[in-house]
Amino acid sequence: MNPSEFDIIILGGGLVGLTAANLCAQQGFSVALVERQELPLTWDDNHFDIRCSAISKASQILFQEIGVWDSMVKERVSPYQRMHVWDALGFGEITFDAAEVGEADLGHIIENRVMQKALCVHAKQSTHVHFCMPANPVALHVEPDHVFLMLSDQTNLKAKLIIGADGGHSWLREFIHIESKQHDYHQSALVATVRTELPHQQTAWQRFLPEGPLAFLPLNSGKSPQLNPCNLSSIVWTSTTEKTKILISLTEAKFCEELAHAFDYRLGSVLSTAERRDFSLNRMHANQYIANRVALIGDAIHVIHPLAGQGVNLGLGDAKKLAETLSLANKRQSDIGHHLVLRKYERARKGQILSTLLAMDFLNRTFTREDTLSLGLRSIGLNFVDKTAFLKKKMMLQAMGL
Repeated sequence: MNPSEFDIIILGGGLVGLTAANLCAQQGFSVALVERQELPLTWDDNHFDIRCSAISKASQILFQEIGVWDSMVKERVSPYQRMHVWDALGFGEITFDAAEVGEADLGHIIENRVMQKALCVHAKQSTHVHFCMPANPVALHVEPDHVFLMLSDQTNLKAKLIIGADGGHSWLREFIHIESKQHDYHQSALVATVRTELPHQQTAWQRFLPEGPLAFLPLNSGKSPQLNPCNLSSIVWTSTTEKTKILISLTEAKFCEELAHAFDYRLGSVLSTAERRDFSLNRMHANQYIANRVALIGDAIHVIHPLAGQGVNLGLGDAKKLAETLSLANKRQSDIGHHLVLRKYERARKGQILSTLLAMDFLNRTFTREDTLSLGLRSIGLNFVDKTAFLKKKMMLQAMGL
């Protein structure tokens, strides 16, 4: 086969694109993965990646099936056994415990770079995956039975299907004129790694404040024994865009003081913080997930509010379902790029994606309301679920993807 001819082209070497590449390669498809920059495979283990994700049990199982989970564990993963949520203005609170569903943990907090490295190394070991990086897409031509993609380095790629895993500002989605619905939350998320006075107790903590939720996600030191293994957390502090700018500008000491107060001192004082970074929050949902010989996955389809940490897991679910759809079509000797084949993938994913988008919007609106009725109802609701075993179990299993 000519090196420029493949079964599938994937745009984007993030977690979702790399997962899709590995899954498609496992099914015997030849894959060209296009990424605009070299992927970092080495770093200082004494510092955590500012970007961390809450990985569900379903995503863990997917990584195990690919064969990359053990590599992630050897690098650094942080399991959490409990999740505690409470309302700053009301009297409601709820605790989820893995023991209640017979599991060792509810999920893992993992640095994005750890997952990206494991997936990248595994893909590079495959004879079915060819990396084109650093490179940017320049032009795409969709023909009846194939696509041609031109890259910035003048490379030309030919394939039966092109997959867009190139993020919320997807070049592919915009190039083929798939429209999307956008909503600005007028909120920003401040992320950082912090060290607290008290241990995190392998618990994911979330306090709903009037401006948005504040989450402390537990981190373990892994192969960095000089770091205290139980008092490091990755925080996601959602607030108004204006307040977030103020928080970013504070001195470290003042920020730690404000953070501990906002968190009701549940983990004592905040002793230090690493780099702080903020991200604007918005919702995006593509009107279509597919076109002829084109499929979108991950943030190229959907960008959701981070309050439940489901964005990455949703994208990994897209990659899994698309790979399964293509594998089945191939076994039936169907054209993997045909619109009718890709339509099966779109139908399979749209329901879950829409329901997740709506649920995140509902929770964000509900917990940022300050009227007396809303405060009372949500507090009663949290306490009711906390005391209703079968509802709690159902919610935990759903969040874990089981």
